[in-house]
Amino acid sequence: MSSKLSFGRVDGAAGYEAEHRSRRSNRRRLLVFLSVFGVLLLVGLVWDFARPAVYQATAQLDFVPVSGTVTAAPTEAAGTGRQYSMRDEIQYLTSRTLLARVWDTLKDRADTPAALRAGDPPATLQAMLAARQIPGTDIVAIEARGGAPAFLPQFVDQLIADYRATLDVRFKDGSITAIADEQADAQVLEKAIADKRAEVDAFRAKNDIVSLERDENQVVSEVKGTAASINAATDKVVAAEARLAALREAQAAGRTVIRARDNPTLASLEAQAASIRADLRAVARQFTPEYMKIDPRVRELRARQADIDEQITTIRRDSGRNAIQEAEEDVASARGAATALRQQLAATQHSVQSFTSNLSLYKTMQDQLTHLEQQRQMTLDRLSKLEASERARKPKVEVVEAPSVPQSASSPFYARDALLVLIGALVIGLLTMGIVEFFNRPPAQPSTVIVPQTWSSTPAAEAMTALPSTRSYATLPHSSSIADVTASLPAPQVLPRELDGAELTALLHASDPEFRAVMALLLTGLTAPEVIALRRGDIDRAAGVVRVVGTDERTVVLPHNVVAWLPANDDDPEAPLFATASGRPLTEATVGTALLYASHDAALDGADEVTPDALRHTYIASLLRQGMRFGELAKIVGPLPADRLSAYRQLANASTTSAATIDPILPALQAHVA
Repeated sequence: MSSKLSFGRVDGAAGYEAEHRSRRSNRRRLLVFLSVFGVLLLVGLVWDFARPAVYQATAQLDFVPVSGTVTAAPTEAAGTGRQYSMRDEIQYLTSRTLLARVWDTLKDRADTPAALRAGDPPATLQAMLAARQIPGTDIVAIEARGGAPAFLPQFVDQLIADYRATLDVRFKDGSITAIADEQADAQVLEKAIADKRAEVDAFRAKNDIVSLERDENQVVSEVKGTAASINAATDKVVAAEARLAALREAQAAGRTVIRARDNPTLASLEAQAASIRADLRAVARQFTPEYMKIDPRVRELRARQADIDEQITTIRRDSGRNAIQEAEEDVASARGAATALRQQLAATQHSVQSFTSNLSLYKTMQDQLTHLEQQRQMTLDRLSKLEASERARKPKVEVVEAPSVPQSASSPFYARDALLVLIGALVIGLLTMGIVEFFNRPPAQPSTVIVPQTWSSTPAAEAMTALPSTRSYATLPHSSSIADVTASLPAPQVLPRELDGAELTALLHASDPEFRAVMALLLTGLTAPEVIALRRGDIDRAAGVVRVVGTDERTVVLPHNVVAWLPANDDDPEAPLFATASGRPLTEATVGTALLYASHDAALDGADEVTPDALRHTYIASLLRQGMRFGELAKIVGPLPADRLSAYRQLANASTTSAATIDPILPALQAHVA
């Protein structure tokens, strides 16, 4: 079978038109670039070289203070009364006051530029002048910039001369003013101190304040003594009450209480009674009781013993009663004294509060007086320093470097700026050319392909697959016909059948318990060869994962119910995970047959289309529809062939998301529990 096919032809007219458009476009680019580049370069160079030359004359002044080193910030040097700093002197060097004095001298000179005579000469000189301190030194660099090189050194010299001439006057006037100010301040402080001291003395006499110490004042001392007396009286009350309670407790217990004053009398009587009893015992050893009854001496001794015993009893009884009575009197006396002292303290408390308030006010007035006296002393110190050290009020100025006539201009930099203008014009010209070409793009031309009219018999796999535009392929391989080329192209990839949730649930219910785990592993992304190759040691039941070994090694997470379906581990981790009833390992044919039986038992439509690859395809499609990226998908199911990957693009979700937000377990697999 022969056929002829023509995609178009490029003739001479079309080629000439394309070449003409190309030349016209190049001329437009060149014209735009040269126009912009030339105009910008001309304007930039005119601006660059039209600028007047600026010359610079410099001088350096060394400020050497008599009493110390000058600092950048205002500080009061030792022996000075005027605040002096390098910053102040730099400001005066460039001030309008000094420059007006300089102009009064320079305006009558013949070599003074005429441009300075117009307008405001001091302001013009101020714009030409700059002064700065060299870091780390007391040297000030003076720079004058302008277009008259011969005038600049004269200007700087006159500026330095006038500055040094005004230095003595400024510091002398400043010292006189400072002394007068300090004297006036001292007089004001003297009067304020006298008034404040009189006020303090009157307040102290009125409120009977002896000293700032509280204890040295009469009111506070009396209150402090009363408080001490109250504490002592309270201690006496407590002691008296304790003694009274002890006496009453002893009396209630039947113990004899003897006053201290009755102890000598009672001891004497008891000694007499003991002596009489001793005498009677001595007589009883010599005489009979009948004789003792009639013996007058014995009878007298017995009468004296009875009398002494009666006296001892009376003294003991009266001593206990009198001791309790005296203790009660002591308690009452102590309580009365404590009450009287408390009343006295309460009566004087208001006076103490008033005195304390007056004492605080007195202390405040004393502090104010002390502060005024300190201010007066500081003022007197400053005044004495001003009066004692007059030469230390101004620094010594030395010219370190005198100005000279500049031999060359300091600015502008003509060569550098000309180079910048050239580069800027070149860049802007190129950008402008690009913008113009962007808006003058030619319309897209259709692709023109020259194909021979006859086709020779060559393998279709070497046939043309993509041809660039506007190019002739005279040496393309030939085929006998378009049909041969079409037949040789690879057929589009046909995806396996995808099962829905109801079909998966019915399939799991209809399968044998031994085969259900195999189906579950296929529904987690494993291929049939990977399931068959699993060993018992590849299952980690504690972590709920299965390790897939081989070329596509990875780890797959399993639902807890799928882990329960797997065969129990034995002592041999290298033993196959699945085996037939006869103990032989599964094969792909065995898996496909068992899956076919389960599909028919579940009454699925098109049961012959349910294969292990269809279960794995169902799992992959679920992940892609949830938005999983292909890079994350390969980590779960392993790498996919190029043709299968291209076919899966039609199932992928347009908006991808991270793997953490995607559920990797099918709902039917999660819901099914054996």
